[in-house]
Amino acid sequence: MKYLRLAIIFTCLLVCATGIISAKSKTSVKVFYVTGHAEYLSSGKSNWKTLKTGARLYSGDSIKTGEGVWLDIAFDESNKNMVSVRPQSHVVIRLEKCEKIELIDGEVFALVRNLPRGSTFEIRTPTAICGARGTGWGVSGNSGGTTVSAYQSDSYVKGLAKDGTPKPDETALMEGYKSVVKLFGSPSGLKKISEQEYLKWGKWLDDLMQRIYGRRIIMERLITDLEKIEDKQERIEERKDDDRIRKREERSISSGDYDPSRVETSSE
Repeated sequence: MKYLRLAIIFTCLLVCATGIISAKSKTSVKVFYVTGHAEYLSSGKSNWKTLKTGARLYSGDSIKTGEGVWLDIAFDESNKNMVSVRPQSHVVIRLEKCEKIELIDGEVFALVRNLPRGSTFEIRTPTAICGARGTGWGVSGNSGGTTVSAYQSDSYVKGLAKDGTPKPDETALMEGYKSVVKLFGSPSGLKKISEQEYLKWGKWLDDLMQRIYGRRIIMERLITDLEKIEDKQERIEERKDDDRIRKREERSISSGDYDPSRVETSSE
């Protein structure tokens, strides 16, 4: 009986320890930056909560952004694979195989620069699957249709069948082009991305780089400013030396003691 109780206690401790280790090792993503009030809903829960910078999200967690609210999600610790959820959007984190995020409604921008060889990063919408093996692209849509835009390098898109599985036909998106996929349809012909759309993408990319590398950029600018100040100070000192030499020459000439061979060439 004694050994039976010990066995039961040991089994319970082992189960608890396994659960703790499993929870700690569970794959997650990091909220890199939030502007405004965004909310998230943990998988299996019913209460939406405020989402803050630094929070961890897991597969099945939902995110909603309001007007003027957006956030960046880092899918790796080096901040190389980033997705920005734009204002008035609803997404779900999906960390199953290639699919990383599901766009229910709204718009996202993605910049993927650090994927294992042979892998892909995909975004699912109600009407399409789109992704790339290392590129920057944008996805907008809802239950009525999806627009996929390849801003940097190439991407691809597939329509979805009624059962939610990807259709076999895949459309390659060349850089600078976009395609539209309607419900249960196939990708449309390629259409060129407008200059206005590129400006929107470019501003987001500049802001993202500033957020990721901001501190380093600030330090580089400070160092550059200090070097400029030092150079300016050196030029001021050189001018002061020249002025002292010139004044001494003028005094010597006026007193009649001027001797060119005795002109000083260095400051005191």
